[in-house]
Amino acid sequence: MNSRSAFSQPLIYGFASWPLAMLGIPLYVYLPSYYHQLGLELAVIGSMLLLARISDVISDPLVGLLCDQSTQRGRYGLMILGWALLLIGLWQLLLPVQVSTVRLLIWAMWVYLAWTLIMIPYQALSAEVSQHAHVKTYYTASREGFAVIGVITVLVLPFALDDSQDYQQLFRLLYPLVSISLTLALAVLFWRLRLLQPTMQTDKKPILNLQAWRLAWRDQRSRRLLPAYFLNSLANALPATLFLFFVEHYLQLNQYMGVLLLGFFLSGILALPLWVRLAKRFGKYSAWRISMLSACLSFIWVFSLAPSSLWGFALICLFSGLSVAADVALPASIQADIAQDLSSKNGNMSGVLFAVWGMLTKLALALAVGLALPALGWLGWEQQSPASLQGLLWLYAGAPVALKLVALYWLRRADTLAD
Repeated sequence: MNSRSAFSQPLIYGFASWPLAMLGIPLYVYLPSYYHQLGLELAVIGSMLLLARISDVISDPLVGLLCDQSTQRGRYGLMILGWALLLIGLWQLLLPVQVSTVRLLIWAMWVYLAWTLIMIPYQALSAEVSQHAHVKTYYTASREGFAVIGVITVLVLPFALDDSQDYQQLFRLLYPLVSISLTLALAVLFWRLRLLQPTMQTDKKPILNLQAWRLAWRDQRSRRLLPAYFLNSLANALPATLFLFFVEHYLQLNQYMGVLLLGFFLSGILALPLWVRLAKRFGKYSAWRISMLSACLSFIWVFSLAPSSLWGFALICLFSGLSVAADVALPASIQADIAQDLSSKNGNMSGVLFAVWGMLTKLALALAVGLALPALGWLGWEQQSPASLQGLLWLYAGAPVALKLVALYWLRRADTLAD
């Protein structure tokens, strides 16, 4: 690959992550508060979203198997199907004509399935772009960098609307923006992305789902990576789910919500080149551990905050945001290395491996919303009881720090594995 291709190909691959990431904050952060404003109880919203995400976890292995059994054209076909379903489902979920628990459940399940049909084949491509581990890091870093840009785009939109709490107006602007940009990004991806090994060329056929799972779990690198990734994902999902509630009700800084989120993700994207360099010099596992430790050291200061502590919380957002891109780019790059290696030895199984990856991500998100929101409801959230506010503090800050420390302990011997 020449120097021009070395620069352009990761950008072509990563660009599709921009419109997809624009949906992250709306679906995982704004949606519970939005439907609560529309009249549904918080515990009910949490239960429906938990069910929807559990169904999404079940669909991931099936999509992964389809991905592995498909040619490159077939994988692109799955992504096109996901694109069509996503455009339909988003309209119904974000701009509902009628609001009910059943409609929330159905359309959330629809959107999550569409997302899966796009994301699993898309992520699996990162295992097929190069034989070199650090080249794959450039691709995953590009993907996650564009993802952070997508998040920042969503955070800037409310300022253009002059009302950060009018979610319906935001969604009316977001829907055409995502629809057009996703269509263009996928078209460019299909047209211009060059895969050095388009179908993981091997004399072995794609293997069955259960066999792939057994092979993945027998691999020491997978056994070390996957539990740590799940714990870290859950640690990140809890504050993401509860951010709006924490800022509005605990800190009473509702008017600064967008600025705080923007600072968090801006610091993440600015720090991404640093994490790539650290990974190349010291190894991906070491750089990932450093990012988790820095997040813990910054986030623990949340317990020192009083209501209206704007500057204190802003600093915490900036310092904890430094690790946000590393938390997804580095483990995803490690997973791409493992997927390429196992596929070359056993037959194409990258789709199943990234399905497992997606399952863990979505299970973490499901547990975050399905446990945290009902827990707040049981503690008396609707009455704003003191117990519910203390519970919010521990769920937002205490549990994530504890989970990251457990993940760090699990990765203590990861340096003995191939990096």
